[in-house]
Amino acid sequence: MITAPLFDLKDRAFIVTGAGRGIGAELAAGLAEAGACVAVASRTEADCEAVAESIAGKGGRALAFPFDARDEAQCAALIAKTNQAFGRLDGAVVNHGIGLHRDALDTTRDEFADMLEGNLTSYFLMCRELGRRWVADGRSGAIVLMSSNASFLAYDELAAYGVSKAGVDQLCRQLAAEWAKHGIRVNAIGPGYMTASMKGIESIYDAPEVKAKVLPRIPAGRYGALRELLGATVYFLSDEAGYTTGQYLAIDGGYSLL
Repeated sequence: MITAPLFDLKDRAFIVTGAGRGIGAELAAGLAEAGACVAVASRTEADCEAVAESIAGKGGRALAFPFDARDEAQCAALIAKTNQAFGRLDGAVVNHGIGLHRDALDTTRDEFADMLEGNLTSYFLMCRELGRRWVADGRSGAIVLMSSNASFLAYDELAAYGVSKAGVDQLCRQLAAEWAKHGIRVNAIGPGYMTASMKGIESIYDAPEVKAKVLPRIPAGRYGALRELLGATVYFLSDEAGYTTGQYLAIDGGYSLL
């Protein structure tokens, strides 16, 4: 009897948001390598197209879909376009987001609100539209939310960011509990210090003085490669994770253990 290989994503279709660069681009490429069709989605059209073209150039199947996750109508449109383009939609990696390094004393109301909108409300909107579509179609689905170990650890100057990511973790648990009856699974991944950071704050973590302070606190002794987030993502999206939902997995080289 011939069975499908473990973690098989061949001919499945997934959306990856925030896929124009960094973690999202790496995961979009990795899912395509695993045989999936990928909707490369982010706010910057040129970045989406570049990632999709790179995937296609390596024999994968990907299409670029620029959108703003803070707009619920655009979230719904992205889902509809992906369904139409690939004939199905099996899951999504909700990965977009923004960063802010600011002491809580200096964080303005607007900056705090922006963090919640960009990192939490937009996640809810994207997930809600996915859930509505799958429930209406009578289909199952899998969602991976990109969180951070800042969701449960306190870092200097990350009050607003950390609160927004803590909300992502609870969103994961809440949706997983509510939607399990529909066959919809929701899990979260929490990266630690990685070799690429969100746009606009890369220089902070690349600075030699910051690395000298941070690296001794990481048991693995290094920043994580973006590729090291792919295995968990593939697992959560695959049938092998059919009984796994509402879980958070820290991928941080052991940083959160100390």
